[in-house]
Amino acid sequence: MEQVYALEVTIIEFVQYWFEDWDEYMKWVNDASNPHMLLEFYFPLLSIVDSVFAAQMLLVLSFGGWLNTVMKWWLLEDRPYWWVQETTFYSSHRPRLKQTRQTCETGPGSPSGHSAAGAAALVLLLMFISHIMRDRKFYFRCWKYVMYPLCGAAMASIMLARLYVGAHFPHQCLLGALVGAFMAPALCIYVSDPYIWKYGPERSGSIAWHATAAVIAAAIGGVTYAGLKICGIDPQWTVKLAFRWCQQPSEIHVTTTPLFALVQSTAALMGWAVSVTPAVAEYRHYTPHRSLIISSFTTGIIMFSFHQLGAHVDKTNVFRFYASHFVLNTVKPALLLRLTPALAMLPFTPKEKTD
Repeated sequence: MEQVYALEVTIIEFVQYWFEDWDEYMKWVNDASNPHMLLEFYFPLLSIVDSVFAAQMLLVLSFGGWLNTVMKWWLLEDRPYWWVQETTFYSSHRPRLKQTRQTCETGPGSPSGHSAAGAAALVLLLMFISHIMRDRKFYFRCWKYVMYPLCGAAMASIMLARLYVGAHFPHQCLLGALVGAFMAPALCIYVSDPYIWKYGPERSGSIAWHATAAVIAAAIGGVTYAGLKICGIDPQWTVKLAFRWCQQPSEIHVTTTPLFALVQSTAALMGWAVSVTPAVAEYRHYTPHRSLIISSFTTGIIMFSFHQLGAHVDKTNVFRFYASHFVLNTVKPALLLRLTPALAMLPFTPKEKTD
């Protein structure tokens, strides 16, 4: 891998040189495609206009976050910004990669979580637009010729942005994009859609099945973590490398650690399991009996409240810190996908006649 890394570092140097004038754009793309941002910001906003689409995005992002974390621990690959400092491959001239405030991520490098989340979100967007064109009264014949190139350009921008900040090697971005692109339609076609829309024979106990799957996913993550320790590998070794080679250690955030990503994703997966039922189909964006004002106001309150709760979580105790975030990320989907739409439909609920 040393020779592969060295070749790809040359590509990263080329990207950082040629896109130097695009610095602000690259930083914006990195922020916009952050899996944490997608789960914490985009998912709540989507829940205002379309509960089914939001539920699908929640499932894809939560399962994708879990899979990305586990794969990172399985593959245990380096990131460029610390590899060029640690490696003995270079005998004389050692490359100097540019660092930005988004460079210093702490998990292993492969696959790229930004690329996976970005690809999954873009595929979901195409599926959503296809649904609108197919099931609504209007149809724009050339929409594919417009959206496919735009989504392709967006995906290329995400991958270039990850190379620009020196957080990933090119093959890690490509692997992440492939995982996200295949994962999104698979989860929607075989897991989300049949359950929400009740395609085929209805299966009883689906919530229990989904909750069990979430528990198994969390257990697999725990076993992977423990397995690395048993094998003498420190699962947090990449965190130490990040602090060692990051020019601004204050730019390292706990949300980039594999353990935090595992807790957040498995909690969101559990939240999806216990809160998403066929009832969310009643809250679709075209429902005439729903107040978008109430949805927006309630969602804003929930987002602000959870942001404040997350900011005041006890950081002195590791167990309480992760347990608190697990509870918060489990409860949030139920409030956004069940409580908020129910409140938004209250003004339109027909009143029972009394004698």
